[in-house]
Amino acid sequence: MAQSALSRQIRDLERELGLQLFVRTTTSVRLTDAGANFHQAVVKLLMQLSIAVTGAQEIANGRGGDFNIASDWRFSIHLIPELVHRFRQLYPKVKVAFSDVQSGEQIEALRTGRIHLGFVPDMALGAREDLGLMKIYSAELMVVLPSSHRLAGRENIALRELAEEKWVRLEDKKDTYARSFLMQICRPAGFTPKLGRNTASIAGALALVAAGEGITLLPPLLIPSSYGGVCAVPTDCPAISLYAVWLKSAATPLVERFTEMLTEQFGLAPAKRLPGAEPAVRQQPLVQAKKKTGSRSKAG
Repeated sequence: MAQSALSRQIRDLERELGLQLFVRTTTSVRLTDAGANFHQAVVKLLMQLSIAVTGAQEIANGRGGDFNIASDWRFSIHLIPELVHRFRQLYPKVKVAFSDVQSGEQIEALRTGRIHLGFVPDMALGAREDLGLMKIYSAELMVVLPSSHRLAGRENIALRELAEEKWVRLEDKKDTYARSFLMQICRPAGFTPKLGRNTASIAGALALVAAGEGITLLPPLLIPSSYGGVCAVPTDCPAISLYAVWLKSAATPLVERFTEMLTEQFGLAPAKRLPGAEPAVRQQPLVQAKKKTGSRSKAG
């Protein structure tokens, strides 16, 4: 820029500020006290602007910002927390919040922007036109009985044979998903389940079953290999699937990066670009529990 043009811009700025920025002599130019203060403030502002631009670019590129993930820890699988830990290591500038949100609340949390990604069983999805979905786990349900139960020695059990049983549910006062799930499961078998005790944890459910308070349904992955006083037997219940879920209209680069890791972790078909991509998953079960033939699964 020509010296005369620069001088003119400085004088225009001085007139706009209503103060003199420079002391000018025939041999030198230096900042006034007001000019020095103004210069320091402008340098700080430019540094803050640079930080703001860098931060915004990192968020836009999926390498920074906040990422809120929810999982219902009653129904989750151990690979999800491991994947969250790995994601934190790969993207240390991302502030990952991994929280316990019940299945029935996660869809609303997505739609209100409280979370970016959730993990929800298929029966809790409801209307899904606005959701991106990725099926990551599918397994048959097993009925967990007290070891002394009359059906504990069976190789498999038809659900209709359990019509007179009391059912232990994984729910608390705020969450009725387990009740709705149980009603849907039992309806094709022709009965309404008799509801017994409820608990908020897998360990609590197993303890209630062992104590003779009722029976419950669980996928094999959630049943400990050794737990005294209970027995797990295959049933004719339909398989339960767990989905990664996000809001299509609000999918961020962080959602895309995390779903790419899910694709790698669970051996899924390559994910399509987000947002608004159709579910990029294979339709067959991905982690399928083997059906027991000729033997029953015992926990203890």
